[in-house]
Order: sequence, then C-alpha cells, then structure tokens
Amino acid sequence: MYQFTDLDHAVEPGVVVAGSEDRPAYCRVRGVIDGTIRFEVTMPLEGWKGRLMFHALGGSAGRIGDTTSLLGEGFAMASTDTGHETNPAEGDAFFRDQNALINFGSRGIRLTTLVAKRIIAAFYADEIDHAYIWGCSTGGRAGLEEALRYPDDYDGVIAGAPAPGWASELLSWSLAGARAQQANPLTLESLDLLDKNSRTRCDLLDDVADGVIGRPDLCTTEALELEALLCDDGQTKDCLAQGQLETVRFMYEGITDESGRVVSHGVSPGAESMGDWMLWVTGNPDFMPVSAQVGSSAIIEHLLHRAPGFKLDDFDVVNDRHLLAEAAASAELPRGNFTQFRESGGKLIVYNGWSDVPIRANRTLAYMADAAQLSGGPGKMAEFSRVYMVPGMLHCAGGPGAWAADYIGPMIEWVEEGEAPSRIIATHPGITNWFEAAAAMQESADWHTRVIRAGAKKGGINQFTRPLCPYPQYAQYAGSGDVNDAVNFTCAEE
Repeated sequence: MYQFTDLDHAVEPGVVVAGSEDRPAYCRVRGVIDGTIRFEVTMPLEGWKGRLMFHALGGSAGRIGDTTSLLGEGFAMASTDTGHETNPAEGDAFFRDQNALINFGSRGIRLTTLVAKRIIAAFYADEIDHAYIWGCSTGGRAGLEEALRYPDDYDGVIAGAPAPGWASELLSWSLAGARAQQANPLTLESLDLLDKNSRTRCDLLDDVADGVIGRPDLCTTEALELEALLCDDGQTKDCLAQGQLETVRFMYEGITDESGRVVSHGVSPGAESMGDWMLWVTGNPDFMPVSAQVGSSAIIEHLLHRAPGFKLDDFDVVNDRHLLAEAAASAELPRGNFTQFRESGGKLIVYNGWSDVPIRANRTLAYMADAAQLSGGPGKMAEFSRVYMVPGMLHCAGGPGAWAADYIGPMIEWVEEGEAPSRIIATHPGITNWFEAAAAMQESADWHTRVIRAGAKKGGINQFTRPLCPYPQYAQYAGSGDVNDAVNFTCAEE
C-alpha cells in the first residue's frame, strides 16, 4: 500500500490477520492523514460483496472504531480517530485546537472515506458497489454531516441519536443541568422515585402494562403529577424537596427563552433509574468524578477560551449559545437540507431512544421536521428517509424497552434491492442498565446481536419483541395474543 503514501498520507503496508471463530482472515491497513488523522481499513481475504461499512465513533472520538465485526458479512470496514487521541489527563482540551476541531467536525471522516475507498478498490482491483456509514451520538451526527456536506460519499447513512445542535444546544443544556443539579441535587434514591412515578402515571397510555412507556408523546409533565412527589412536613424518604422538584422540572421541561419558545427540549419521562440520568445528572460516586453534564459543559471553556474575559459562570444558556455555534461551526450540523443526498440516490435511517437524556427525543424530531420542509416536504423526505423512535431506550443503548434492533439489514435491502423499510422488529435483550448495555455493545456495528447474546448469557431476563414503526407511527397492541411478541402489534397513527 506504499503507493498511497504522499505528502498528505502516511500509509503502512497491509498486514494479513489470521481468521478466528468470529471473523475471517483479512488484510489490515493503517495510516495517518495530514500528520494527525489516524485511520484503519480492513478487507476480508475472501467473500467480499462490494460493500464498505464506516464506523463513526460517538463521544469525542479520539480512537479507532470497529473495523472487524462485519467482515464475515462481506463488508470491508473503516474507521478513524478524527484527528486526535483520547488522553484522560487532558480531557477534551483538543477542542482548543482549531485544526483538531475541524477534523473532529467532518474533515477526519471525509478524508478517511476517500482514502479507504482507494485502498479497497486497489486491493480487490474493483470499485466499491455500495458504501454505508453508521454511528450513534456524535457518530450519528457525523453520518448526517456526510449526507449533508458530501452527499455522494455514502449510499446509506444510519444515524443513531444524531446530536443536532451539538455545541450550541447540547452544551448549553448540559451547563444549565449542571447548575440545576448543583443548586438542588437529585440523588440515586430520587431517580428510583421518578422512575416509579413515570411508570405509574404513563405505562398504560398504550393500553399495555409492561413497564415500558409506549406512548411517551402523551406522557406530559401534567400527566406525571409531580406535585404529588413533594415531601410533607418532616418527611425525608420517598419524596422530593421543593428544590429537587425544580431540578426535575428542568430535566423534563428543558429551557425556554423570554418569549416562552423552547430552545432546549426536556427529557421524555421513563427509565430514570436505569443509568442515563445517573451518567448525566447525578454521577456515580463509585467511578465517575463528575457527571457528564459537568464534563460536557466544561467543553464550553475550551471552545470559548479565546474570548476576552470569558468566564463560564457568566455564560447565559439562552442568549450566549450563538457564541458556541460560531466557535464550533465546523462541528455543528447545518440545517437538514438533504435534497442533494436524495438526488444522489442516498438513503437515510435515523433512530433515537425516547428516554435518551443527552440527545432528547423531541430535539431530534424537531430537527428532522425542519429537514423535511427544507428537503421538499414530508412526501419527498419519505422517499429516502425513515425515523424510528424507540420507546424505553436510553442514549444509544439500554432501557426497559425493546431497544436492540438491526438497522443494517433493512438499509441494505433499501439501497441494493429498492425495498423501503416499514416496521423493524426490535428485541429487549434482558439488559436494562445503560452501563451494562454499553459494555455489552462493545462499540460494534453488529451491536444488536452482541447485546442479545449477552442478555441470553445472563439468563434472558424479560426478553420480548416490539415493532419499531416509522415516525409518526407507533406500535399499538392488537388487543389479543402475547404482549411479549411483536406479531401482536400493528403500526398505527393518530
């Protein structure tokens, strides 16, 4: 592979890696673009089906993603660290480097995509037939960046929890949440109370008593009757203090501006005790020095460190968010005009957990609704795009709902056979806790099979199936038959 080395690319020779029980033998090529962007490309020695799968990492990236899980399915694979390496001692300080920020935003994946296609074509002496990209959280954002900025790069984009408004909205919301928690902290016991209350008030909104809020769109703060959770005089258990209730209302209701317009959507109720709220709001004293809200809001300091006299304590979460949009323009999703992507023949699947804390469901829905208007209207949008909202799913993984689903198979059928997906069958794998689910996924493109196997290994607790319906449809119980079997549900619409 030395022929790909030039002033901008340092590419190692390919290394043959022996096959194993889980994967075939393959050729692995590693390299560096522009001196900073590390990448890896893998190609099965036999059985290639003309496909590329790119794994775009979530979080702050900083490492190479999955490049082996789909080799046995006939894919070549690729991933990149987007131009920086994770360093716990420095945290997210790379955001202070404009070049690293631009690489993280879209350039790292774009350049890796181009060189990966060249390497694969040279190795097989044949062009790629179909290119796909998958990622969740910032990885989902990266997929949408590709579709919007480079619409000819990929035939199929699978974007989980795609973080619209990553800098201006998510970071501002994180800072506001950290401030609310500091002023009136919730505890792990508070999360148990909120979880129980959500299920009590909203479980039956879909006419099925299964511990999953199947119609979170109907589970409003009014339906939660939060005032009933206030402590009586002298009460200290199984209740919330007035200040804690204010923190809870912030989490559910989000941020509004002076006119009452929602600028940051709140978290949809449900699964409050299953890890996502712990990760983002309360933190876990056993292994987390700070919550993710505190950690994420610190990125504001990195992005705005050049602003004269900037102080995080003075940042206004409503009126100053435009400063973040400007500072992080290279990593901020543009408004979703997918017209060129549609005209290039691209297909898009977006999925998001209804109980996702950082990438709140209504934020994603608002972005996609705006995208539909910019892309020719809902009818045009439906020609190439599907949105799947997953009841009882946390951030990319975990939760009490049926959250383990294969999006790759339906995408292949859509791109290669012209068969647009309708309902997708999802499984609750017997794992609810976010931390356990994330560990079982192993950041793998075939994560749904891994978590189902992991759940079966631990005893298959509460495994069941549900259909995921293209939004705005939802899964409705037919009224008879086993409620644990997706066959007894239909996709309905108000």
